[in-house]
Amino acid sequence: MAAANESRGYLADRTALVNTFYAVPIPLEVFSTAYRLWVKAKPSSQGHWAFDDYLMIWATMAAVAECIAGLVYGPPNGLGRHIQAVSAEDRQKYLMGDYIFSHFYDVAIASTKLSILALYYRIFVAHRFRVVIIVTAVLVFMWLLAMEIVLGLGCRPVQGWWDVVAAARALCVDKVAFTYSTNITNMVFDIWIFAMPIPIILGLQASTDKKIGLCFLFSAGLGTCAISAARLSVVVSAGSEDVTWQEVPLGILSAWEPCGGILCANLPLVYRDMVRSFKQIGSTVKSSRSHTHDFGIPPILPYHDWSRITNSGSSHHRAISKVTVTRGSMDPTEMDTAGCTGIKIKRGFKQEFHREQLR
Repeated sequence: MAAANESRGYLADRTALVNTFYAVPIPLEVFSTAYRLWVKAKPSSQGHWAFDDYLMIWATMAAVAECIAGLVYGPPNGLGRHIQAVSAEDRQKYLMGDYIFSHFYDVAIASTKLSILALYYRIFVAHRFRVVIIVTAVLVFMWLLAMEIVLGLGCRPVQGWWDVVAAARALCVDKVAFTYSTNITNMVFDIWIFAMPIPIILGLQASTDKKIGLCFLFSAGLGTCAISAARLSVVVSAGSEDVTWQEVPLGILSAWEPCGGILCANLPLVYRDMVRSFKQIGSTVKSSRSHTHDFGIPPILPYHDWSRITNSGSSHHRAISKVTVTRGSMDPTEMDTAGCTGIKIKRGFKQEFHREQLR
């Protein structure tokens, strides 16, 4: 009986797992980018999109197309099953789909990186840092171009990537070595790009807590390096004889890596709106619990930030200036005290000054 079960091991099936992990990134990517665009289009955010937003739209389209290619060409043609249970025709269709999948993967991760760099260029005004951003963007574009050239000309004829008959007479690059080089260079770019703003942030005149928060916000994408590292550990499966079974982890990680990059790239632009929404939900819940004691006061007050500064020490006659700052969701405003009688306010806000005499 044990021998019979072992002989039927090739009938194992992981197609449901693959379908799930290919499908889940699609709504995450679409919702994340759609939320970003919605926040940017709000009147309080000046109601327009920037170049980094358009690059993110393109990256999201490529990432979604990658997952769709995986769903169409992967499990239906043998991904998730042992090669012994896959027909020669299905294997060829799977390898063709894997070739298409690889194109979308390269475009998605490169476009995400370019979107992040465009965001850096927009919000950081230091000349030297902008030069570094431009040089990095050029290198990322050259990397994408090199990957596409190798995919296009790496096999002559190109059918050698997926056709067994054509592969026998085709001149092809080493697929495993090529995949290793793609993954390593991609991980190096991730580490460099997400670490770039940290020295600038640490040099800001801000509290340590704010610096730590900003560093975490802009470097959260370093988490995608964990996916890249995990992907690097399974790259060897690209050259396996049992490719439709062994490439399951590689395919799943390749679908989730662009998703992780998109989520982390959108985070700095949506987190304020998310925090404000959670606070309003919390206020609503709290107000609903004590509505019998609020005498008709609305449960959610308009969002505002304000600071009150006392200009006179007189106990009988004081002049009080109140500064109301309405911040845009996408252009954060920071307020720091400047001495005892003033404030320092960064860009992206509207001010209303109300002065009243208190006796």
